[in-house]
Amino acid sequence: MKITRRIFRGFTIFLLSTLMVTLISFGLTSCSAPKSSSAPSSEQPATQSPSKKTLDIALVIPSTESQYWGQYIAIGAQNACLDIKEKYGIDAKLTVYGPTAEAETDKFLNILEGVISKKPDAIVLGNLIPDSTAPLVEQAAKAGIYVNLVSLGITDKENSYGTLYYCDQPEQGKLAAEAFVKLLEKKGLPKNGVVGVHMSVVVPILEEKIKNFKDRLKELLPDVQILDTVYNENDVNKAQANVENQISTYGDKLIGFFGGNNISGDGICLAVKNAGIANKIVSVAVDSDDLEIEALRAGNIDALIVQTPYAQAYQATMNCYEYLFNKKSDPKGVNISAKVVTKENMDQEEYKTLLNPLLLKRTP
Repeated sequence: MKITRRIFRGFTIFLLSTLMVTLISFGLTSCSAPKSSSAPSSEQPATQSPSKKTLDIALVIPSTESQYWGQYIAIGAQNACLDIKEKYGIDAKLTVYGPTAEAETDKFLNILEGVISKKPDAIVLGNLIPDSTAPLVEQAAKAGIYVNLVSLGITDKENSYGTLYYCDQPEQGKLAAEAFVKLLEKKGLPKNGVVGVHMSVVVPILEEKIKNFKDRLKELLPDVQILDTVYNENDVNKAQANVENQISTYGDKLIGFFGGNNISGDGICLAVKNAGIANKIVSVAVDSDDLEIEALRAGNIDALIVQTPYAQAYQATMNCYEYLFNKKSDPKGVNISAKVVTKENMDQEEYKTLLNPLLLKRTP
């Protein structure tokens, strides 16, 4: 009987031991299962970061009322965010910051400083004051914020930003001068008259554009008289008055005008229309807005040297994703060249959306 009890007790201990091992093995297997289930699915985009699925981008621009900055640049950045979400599953959020008018430079700098303190993942930055903006871009870089620039660069701080996406300003001046001469010949106008040059404000890189226009025009038309540049402070009424003063002063000696930006172009369009001299002169301006597009179709301006704000902002924003998620960078500077748009080609698809990037606007 004692032997039987010992056998029974031994058998019971054996069963309990086996049961314990089984339970422990089951427990270990159960604990390891979530590790394998958390691995990335092969259906996920190869470019998607497994740890972060949002992207906070700040678009900081010199003017929210400007069509160039507040609409064309903004739409490019907004469309890029939509594509980032659709293609890569990253919720890219864009917030637009900037003063109302380009002349509010102090406010612009304060806004940029405030954006840096918010620490977004990236900043897409347009600016008109490179010397003053450069230290803040460096500050953003030190705070771990990735910065891409659009349209204009900054001074001596290349290591503080990713890429500058731009439309070569001096090149625009050369394009404008060459277009001016072709149109002058097409209209059969004299090549030894007076040409008025108009610009918004003094910015070093924009001054290079004006200089290139004057130099190239003088090279092509040695006998032409090019007047000193007149500035309008980005005020369309002042821009129109400046052009009208030259029309009244030089009369029949005038053979044309060049406007270095859209407000200067607007002033030319309005003054030429009011004076009824569209057939007696050649007028060329840079950029495009509603007034310039209407004037181009009506013949009150002959050509627009159209920059590429939409494409610049789109590529700058897409690169924020590529760099932050994939460490892919573009060259330090990417030039997206301007095009010459005239009444003859303005309705072609390539030029239509270049003239008016509002046509490209998408909704979420």
